[in-house]
Amino acid sequence: MPVLPPFLVVPLLRSHLSLPVAPFPATHSPLVIMAAVASPTSVPATNDEPLALLTGECPAGDKVWASLLASNAQFATAGERPPAEGVSVTHRGSLAGGQSPSAVVVTCADSRLSPELLFARGLGELFVIRTAGNTTGDDSTVASVEYAVKNLSASLVVVLGHTKCGAVGAAVATEADPDAMAEQPRTLAAFVKEKLLAPVQAVKLRGDADESGFVAACEVENVHHAVRTLLTTSGWLAKTRVGGGVKVVGAMYHLETGVVEEC
Repeated sequence: MPVLPPFLVVPLLRSHLSLPVAPFPATHSPLVIMAAVASPTSVPATNDEPLALLTGECPAGDKVWASLLASNAQFATAGERPPAEGVSVTHRGSLAGGQSPSAVVVTCADSRLSPELLFARGLGELFVIRTAGNTTGDDSTVASVEYAVKNLSASLVVVLGHTKCGAVGAAVATEADPDAMAEQPRTLAAFVKEKLLAPVQAVKLRGDADESGFVAACEVENVHHAVRTLLTTSGWLAKTRVGGGVKVVGAMYHLETGVVEEC
């Protein structure tokens, strides 16, 4: 895809990627899912424009992403671990002088996934940011991504969601019943309502997911929403992406199989 001139970037971003900033007990019971799917209400939906609408060629990012996926395939099939030299005493000491990670991974805080393990990478190779539900709208997350791309020369940003996500499950439950989080701490309940409902509402309004696939569709849409939110919040990152300076992708990690796939 041709690279757009800078004077077109901001207007296009505003028209195509502008979204509401929205997007824990996991509850995926049939009654909750049925209630969330039924009777779409008038709520703000996430933008359905293609994620690749505004992008440029980034050979460096493509190469890093291909390498990560290849290593993940080995992890999923043979349990490959980071190479010994990647966690050695000598290597660890060398990192005291600085870091040069090839990729940024924004992922969920869930204890069942670790980017360094599932991509078989050692210390200093990945710049990892973890948030509940791999959300990306807060200043700390955005600034961390910008820092790694601008100052550490990371050529790839991966927003990594996962199956069986408790945060998304909580959002599905809250969409079905606004009081679903009533017994949870106030900050936690507010976070789910403010940051994680929009992707669930978007899937609900589209009406293209049946009951059996509703939660999975919400998990994927949550990743798409996080990518769009990141690019909308950081105009600098969006421009850098259009100019080919960084590759930004969304992906899902499957807990059962160990496989990461772009989504």
